[in-house]
Amino acid sequence: MRLAVAAADRAALRRRMRGEVVLPGDPGYATARGIADPRFDQVRPRAVARCSTADDVRLAVDFARHHRLTPHPRSGGHSFAGYSTGPGLVIDVSPLNTITLDGATARIGAGSRSGQVARVLAEHGRLLPVGVCPEVGIAGLTLGGGIGMVGRAYGLTMDNLREADVVLADGSAVTCGPCAHPDLYFALRGAGAGAFGVVTSLTFDAHPAVELRTFVLNWPGDRVAETVAAWQRWSLTLPDAMSTQLCVRGGLPETLVIAWWCGSPRAGDPLVARLVAALGEPVAGDSYTSGYPEAITYLWEVLRADGDASRAPVYTFQEDHLLTAPLPPDGVSLLARRLTGRADTILILERQGGALGKDPTTAWAHRGCPFAMWFWNEVSPTAGVGRVIEARNRIVSLWQELRPWASGQSYQNNISPRRPDWARAYYGEHLHRLRAVKAHYDPHDLFHHPQGLA
Repeated sequence: MRLAVAAADRAALRRRMRGEVVLPGDPGYATARGIADPRFDQVRPRAVARCSTADDVRLAVDFARHHRLTPHPRSGGHSFAGYSTGPGLVIDVSPLNTITLDGATARIGAGSRSGQVARVLAEHGRLLPVGVCPEVGIAGLTLGGGIGMVGRAYGLTMDNLREADVVLADGSAVTCGPCAHPDLYFALRGAGAGAFGVVTSLTFDAHPAVELRTFVLNWPGDRVAETVAAWQRWSLTLPDAMSTQLCVRGGLPETLVIAWWCGSPRAGDPLVARLVAALGEPVAGDSYTSGYPEAITYLWEVLRADGDASRAPVYTFQEDHLLTAPLPPDGVSLLARRLTGRADTILILERQGGALGKDPTTAWAHRGCPFAMWFWNEVSPTAGVGRVIEARNRIVSLWQELRPWASGQSYQNNISPRRPDWARAYYGEHLHRLRAVKAHYDPHDLFHHPQGLA
């Protein structure tokens, strides 16, 4: 990387782009460089190019290549490892947030947010499965998979991707799909963000909208082990139209089960009644019917008490395991012990399978995993260095203790720099093919980050 970029060159980029180029010292620089997690507030990019058009993206990529700056593509800025920022040139596609529909086809700008996508499509009677955080960018979500609350019925976000517009490392713009650049199309469905180029637009097959019936049930926190065991057994009996997750927040006196039914109204009620029969009446419970956007909003409010999806008020240390079988009694007991009294630790067990396991033609290597397990610690930035290090070490320790029952696979959208053998964990049998695609489309590794595919 060159040590300096001439002021004249930066001025020329500003003149040519329709969007903004924000530099250190500019009034909006602190805001422009920030991403969702304040752990990365100290990162100072050489510049932030806020791209208003696909041609802006092409200009930014050409600029980065010419000046030997690493480009850091950014849609929503939610990379857990901070890879949506860096010391080079941040290519911010958040202004590319137009959404258009033509029947069952949705063309979505790469900077659109998941909650926005759900709302706009619902207004047109359509549904695309997205994630649970409404402010996550659609591009990053899709490229790494896209697990969400209706995935068992409709698949991953990426399973619904028909084509994508991409600016490549050489500055060329291509549209990839099943018939055009099929190898790139394969790779974009599961390899993760920022590996092959900058996606500017995505075209999806959108489903007819449905009403969701949401069930929220709470059992006492001192019954964590019993609740987890019963929930796992119950979830294995469910049809694809029902998705479910179990949430334990260590400092709360309850274990939360949430389920979503996408089928005929009220037909999901008897399914949930089976779990109640196994565990007894919950200490609290509710059910309601709503549209998909409202269900996303509700879940986020449950998971994040502050309700602000765009800017995390805490440092977040997250790890995950994908499981090829239910957690056995020893693993369940360990979870219960480790979570008791830990107010800053959150665990989610989520049932996979259904449509999530039915498309082997993508770079998603985890089709055979019936359960996903996410866990994270949250700590205030003002807590002090010692507390922050303790929070990080505790979540890594929990991840290591659970490894005997895990598959060795992990979700690439939860990318972690602490993961040993991360390439195999994320990509499995597809790793060799993905590296070949990377070598073809980005032979000089312009789009580089520490867990890239070069």
